[in-house]
Amino acid sequence: MNYEEFKQEVADRIKEFLPEKYADADVSIQTVVKNNDQKLDGLMVKLEDSNIAPNIYLNQFYEQHEDGRPMDDILAAIADVRTQHEMSQDFDVSKLTDFDSVKDRITCRLINAEQNAEYLADKPHTMVDDLAVTYHIAIGKEESGTMSAPITNRLMEGYGVDVEQLHQIALDNMDTLTPATFKSMTETMVDMMLPDMMRNGMTEEEAREAIAGMIPPTPDEMMYVLSNEDKLNGAAVLLNDKVMDDITEKLGQDYFILPSSVHEVLIVPKNDQMDLKTLESMVQDVNATQVAPEERLSDHVYAYDAKEHELFRADKAEERAAAKEAEASKETAVEKTSVEKTSAKEEKRQERPSLKERLAQKKDVVAKNEANREPRQMNKDRGAQALA
Repeated sequence: MNYEEFKQEVADRIKEFLPEKYADADVSIQTVVKNNDQKLDGLMVKLEDSNIAPNIYLNQFYEQHEDGRPMDDILAAIADVRTQHEMSQDFDVSKLTDFDSVKDRITCRLINAEQNAEYLADKPHTMVDDLAVTYHIAIGKEESGTMSAPITNRLMEGYGVDVEQLHQIALDNMDTLTPATFKSMTETMVDMMLPDMMRNGMTEEEAREAIAGMIPPTPDEMMYVLSNEDKLNGAAVLLNDKVMDDITEKLGQDYFILPSSVHEVLIVPKNDQMDLKTLESMVQDVNATQVAPEERLSDHVYAYDAKEHELFRADKAEERAAAKEAEASKETAVEKTSVEKTSAKEEKRQERPSLKERLAQKKDVVAKNEANREPRQMNKDRGAQALA
């Protein structure tokens, strides 16, 4: 069975594996452009009285079919995903065009700009070095996951706002909608192992003691994990200046930022053992072998300037410093030129007599002219008398 035949069979038979209430549901398959311009085929099973439904991507299920998984097992798994993603409160999609209804739901994501040229074509975005910030409306959150809608250029125009306003709104909503988490790698490993051990009958205290025995104590943590509470699109936390400033204060030193995925980043304090090229090589290797294409953020290592509140690529640090120095020199030169022009004007003003001085000078000239005119008039009168 080829992929097109697989999709058709899923669409034709999925209702056989769903509860009775899905008997009249509308079934459709559409191609969706995801992160890094990855095109996936999403199955939508929309209930008759609902205006929204999740996309269930079929590409991964077809891979399982090619590996030999029975078709009925795959259909049952897809049906299970659909029933787990039922929204407890339906969202009125007509409200997506009403700015007042969505402004408190606007969030942002951080993605690779170059790898998302097609995705970004119809969406407002803000560039942060070689990364792009996109904006989304959080529709709902359930135990099984979250649902959201991207903000397009058309939606933004309808809202009557520009991308700068959209960006600020998303940042203001961060602490409420996507609170940050910052944990050491040890704490993260404990959180990952704890649920499995508790499912095996251990209490939380027993599980933590067992994990502590497996993980050797590390007085100086070499790596931290930065994300949000949902662990979804958590790399956007890098845009939260307060969080980044708190990290800088906590670590008390500069650090590298390793983009492990769009969902989380690793914070690595700088030291003599940390070589930038080695870290970049590690990021690239992990991306190529362990991160799904649609979840990759970047192959580069980043750094954060706490003073300027700027995220930038670490391999461009010298170039960035030189550009800032040139800009500062240019500003100094402009200020110097301005001061020199002001001084020249002042000198010229000082050299030029004031109005009061010019009036006094003119008065002196008039007085001298009057003094010279009177003797000449007297001589003329005397001559006239002599002739008479």
